[in-house]
Amino acid sequence: MKLRDKVVVITGSGGGIGAACARRFATEGAKVVVTDIDPRAGDISDESLWDLSWQLHVMSHVHAVRQMLPSMLERGDGYLLQTASVVALATHPDKAAYAVTKHAALAFSEWLALTYRPRGIKVSCFCPGPMLTPMLLSDGIPADHPVVQNAATPEEVAERLVGAIEAEQFLIVDSTMGTDSLTAKGVDYERWIADMATAINS
Repeated sequence: MKLRDKVVVITGSGGGIGAACARRFATEGAKVVVTDIDPRAGDISDESLWDLSWQLHVMSHVHAVRQMLPSMLERGDGYLLQTASVVALATHPDKAAYAVTKHAALAFSEWLALTYRPRGIKVSCFCPGPMLTPMLLSDGIPADHPVVQNAATPEEVAERLVGAIEAEQFLIVDSTMGTDSLTAKGVDYERWIADMATAINS
């Protein structure tokens, strides 16, 4: 699908990938609607973190789809691009709420694709690896660490997404990290769990 003259709604577009995509998609001729919520809060309790993660990573997609899908179905055409994370294909050893809700975001995208692709609605799920965003930099990783050195910029991500949207592919990844994990799970889930546990605890 070409972006020119399409109406694009981007949640979480106040910064990082969302902001870069808003700018890049606009240069392709899209009419971009930007929305955002500032997720920063101090001394968040465990329960609040789970609630916040659920709202940000899952329900934001649900709310956007509820608003946009009826008109898409009426005209028999539309595109839903969800952003999850490479964590949705693997896991995150230190962030349970993040890992679980990113898995849920991917599952919601899968459901949307299965349900609405036959009715003309294209669906993609972007599962990026580390990117040079404030979230990555706030983790305290040294600037010379390979994760930071190899991380894509939001602008590079936006450029990659334009091509993936044109190809209308469902799973969009920017590294083999997630697909390797997905393959390992499919081949031997028990081995994957054991290997992950060893890596985390070593």
